[in-house]
Amino acid sequence: MNEDIEKFFLDKGCLIEEKAIEEIEKRGGLEYILKNEKKIDFSSPIFAISNLPSINEFSIIKEFHLDGFPGISDNFVDIFKSRYSFLHSKLNETSKNHFFTQISKLKKGNGPVFTSGIVSEYNESKRGYGIVEIEDDSTSIKVILPKSFKDIIIKDEVIGVSGQFSKDGTAIFAENVYRPEAWKETRESQTSLKVMIISDIHVGSKNFLEDSFLNMIDYVNSQGISFVIINGDLVDGIGVYPDQESDLAINDINLQYKKLAELTSKINSNVRVIIIPGNHDIVYPTEPQNPLPKEINTMFPSNVTSLSNPVWVEIGGRIFLLYHGTSIFDFLESIPGTTMNDTGKIMIEMLKRGHLAPEYGKNLSFIPLKSDYYLIDPVPDVLVTGHVHSHSITTYRGILAINASTFQEQTSYQRMMNFNPKPAIGTVVDTRDLSTVMVQF
Repeated sequence: MNEDIEKFFLDKGCLIEEKAIEEIEKRGGLEYILKNEKKIDFSSPIFAISNLPSINEFSIIKEFHLDGFPGISDNFVDIFKSRYSFLHSKLNETSKNHFFTQISKLKKGNGPVFTSGIVSEYNESKRGYGIVEIEDDSTSIKVILPKSFKDIIIKDEVIGVSGQFSKDGTAIFAENVYRPEAWKETRESQTSLKVMIISDIHVGSKNFLEDSFLNMIDYVNSQGISFVIINGDLVDGIGVYPDQESDLAINDINLQYKKLAELTSKINSNVRVIIIPGNHDIVYPTEPQNPLPKEINTMFPSNVTSLSNPVWVEIGGRIFLLYHGTSIFDFLESIPGTTMNDTGKIMIEMLKRGHLAPEYGKNLSFIPLKSDYYLIDPVPDVLVTGHVHSHSITTYRGILAINASTFQEQTSYQRMMNFNPKPAIGTVVDTRDLSTVMVQF
């Protein structure tokens, strides 16, 4: 096959690089070239991978807009009602041998009990038993967990339990605990696209690693990358934390975005760039967050698309769920012994619960919506977070989970917290088989 491709290009008057041949073979070999011959420029004496026509179409599966989906509520009750309804149904969909009944519809007796609810309280007895109070739309009940249960219970998550009623019918002695886990069947996609995933650029900060970011752009332009995802905290912002001004190289937020736009304009125009906001960007601090304002979007070249946080997109037959990751700190506080280097473990905890941010009232501030936008629905092939300036690649039940690296070196605050970030790492995902390559810039 290689010889046929080489001969074809020699007949056109040019040599072809080995990397371009490898990419052509992934796209279908000589047949692909013949089908796309009119789109290809053969004028260069050496044909590079960047000369191939881009495959850069993507679909928005689910995106948030404050004035649209899923609509504002006058209270937070609707969020929890929709959360319980969806995850209760999810438990029943994934269960093969039993059916979970709502607490309010349970019939007390001596038989086995299967029910589900939102965790409203969790305590431990003096004898070491976990005691959970769960509730549905109208009723609550105490659940005594078995001593063998060692997993972490997080407030406001939805769990299913099986067991027996206590003699007085006021509690359930649980035998098993179930979760509405997100999972995906392993499969290959027919399309092989390379997606570069990065996060937390922090343009405008004195600690922004501009040289490393430019190296990343050079890599994208020369290695056949079709998409770049920048997963929030695009700029450092203004007034995000006390005395931030002393850490800024650019003190005007519009100029920060202008600088980022100038940098992204160096990316080949046939590469699609998807950006979402984070807590440092020029959007309201409560979540979910709209795409960047129109006056900011107009600064960027046409191949850059601004979407919401979170957002679901389809690239090369794969669903990517992009979430900046503010709730990671909530998980850190709820899971003893975890650190900011445990992002892989934390993302698994999200997937176990079928939810990006179960606990209400901690670091993440929600907008009161008519439905819960943080349910992991649809289930992605790839879950992407950022926010904590770490880096990890994990696979859980067929889902690739990536905590994307930053392009900001250690700040004084991180030094005070004794946290050493993992900066300037790009993660390249191949949509065909979800294989990954880590690149240090």
